[in-house]
Formats: sequence, structure tokens, C-alpha cells
Amino acid sequence: MNVTIKQLRAFVNVVNAGSFTEAAKRMHVTQSALSLLLRELESELGVRLLDRTSRRMRLSTTGAEFYPLAVKVLDELDNAVNSTLQLHERQRGRVRVACTLLYGQALMPQILARFRDRYPAITVQMLDLPNEEVLARVLAGEADFGVAPQRPTPVGLVQERLFLDRIQLICPSDHPLAQRGKATWRQALQYPFVSLPLDFTVRLQADLLAWSKSLVLQPAHSVSYLTTALGMVKWGHGLTALPSYSTPLLSSFGVVGVPVRDPVIHRQISVFTKRGHSLSPAAASLLDFLHEFTASQA
Repeated sequence: MNVTIKQLRAFVNVVNAGSFTEAAKRMHVTQSALSLLLRELESELGVRLLDRTSRRMRLSTTGAEFYPLAVKVLDELDNAVNSTLQLHERQRGRVRVACTLLYGQALMPQILARFRDRYPAITVQMLDLPNEEVLARVLAGEADFGVAPQRPTPVGLVQERLFLDRIQLICPSDHPLAQRGKATWRQALQYPFVSLPLDFTVRLQADLLAWSKSLVLQPAHSVSYLTTALGMVKWGHGLTALPSYSTPLLSSFGVVGVPVRDPVIHRQISVFTKRGHSLSPAAASLLDFLHEFTASQA
């Protein structure tokens, strides 16, 4: 048996259209070509599918039974073709991702290296920015999505959780707390503290006060960039606190991360996308890969 997809489409279109004339228009063929396809289909099946008269066309009993089966075959074929096309589209394209400075240095390079191995035809442009600029770039359409610490979701954006990152204490490698290998916040706050931008410091202070009203953060120095904070710690100006993803950056500054408790503090890292805007297949591939990678590190 040699039934073709074109024959099945001819049959289904005739039934759906209710006439040979309309079905021929939908398929962009002549009526004679359409009639030939139907005759060939009936010949292959050895049955009559349509009863034709000078005034009307209707399904035969066998045709009525065959019609839903033909529709199912065509639907499954269309779904398979669409899935293949989508897979092809997800393997090529260009993506722009905005990311905060810390995760732009410590997280995204290793993700992009592995992503390139899987999707070599997708080009990724990374915008490493101060925290407050990440969301602005997504809102402006200058980035497909952004990666930044959790914050109130602005109108026009959608926020979804990516992973949790534990806050650690950053000390010189020869500091007494580094020698112990662990610390409490009460111990940490006995030393001068180098704070990062205002939103980070305000959230950190709120978490400490929620644990104990006596855990008051009084920064000795305030800086804007994490590399500046690491340099200040290296040269003995105080301690600071950073998410654990900063760990790969610490050795070049001669500082170490120390687990700190009472309380244990985490920061949610989120993905921000523009509300009502679908991601391109390439951007969706990168976002799926981000979720896959960070889940594997948990």
C-alpha cells in the first residue's frame, strides 16, 4: 500500500470544506488534480470514501470511519514537524542576557562555556551591570532576560526563582575567624565592616535585626563594587559579606570565605523577563540551560 500524505490532506480538506471547489482553493490545486488524488486514495484503500452525486458530496460509511483516523495521522505529522522545527530554531540565534557584576564574573562564564558546547550556533552577548541597571535593560528591551538578586518586581517584568545563594563572611586568610573556619554574626560584627551598595546593606541589616535586635551593622567603609570590597578586606580595612558564588574570585585577593550563622542568610537569585514578551527559541534554550545548571549545583 502506498497512501501519501497529499492524498490524506486532499480527503480531509474535501470533507472539511464540503466541496471540491473550496478544497481545491485551500490546497492551491486544480479540481481535476484534487479529484485524481482522491481516486488514487480510494484505489489504494480498495474502498469508496465519498459518495458523489451531481448535487452533493457526502462521506460513505467507510469514509466516516476513516476520516477521524486520517485527521489523527495528519495532526501527529504536523506536531512532529513543528517539534523538529522548534528544536532546530532553539539551536541557533542570538541572545542578550543582563547580569549583575558578581554573577557576571563568577557564574555566567562557566555556564556560557558549557552552553556553547551544547549549542555552538547560538551567540550570547552578556551585559555585566550594577544591580539596579539589570532590570532597566530588560524593561528597555536591550536584554532578553536578566539575572539579579530578588527584589520587588517592577511593573512590566516577570520574576522567577533561579537558585538560593548563601551569604558568607569574607576575611583575610590569616584572620582569626578564617583560622577557625566558621563564625557567628555576633563574632563578625566585633570587627570593622566594609559594606556594599545600599540595597545590599539594608537587606543584610534587616535579616540580622530579625534574628536579634543586638546585631547592628555599623559599616566602617561603604563601597560600590565587590572588587573594591575585596581589596579593602585584603589590606586589613575590615570584613565584608558576599554570596557564596563569589568564592572563585577570592583567592586572587588573598581572602577567604567563612560560613557564618546565627542567622544563616540566603539570597534568592532570580530571572527577570519582560511581561507579555515571549523569549526567542535561542533565549529560551539559554534560560532552560541556566535552570538545569543551577539545579545541578544545589
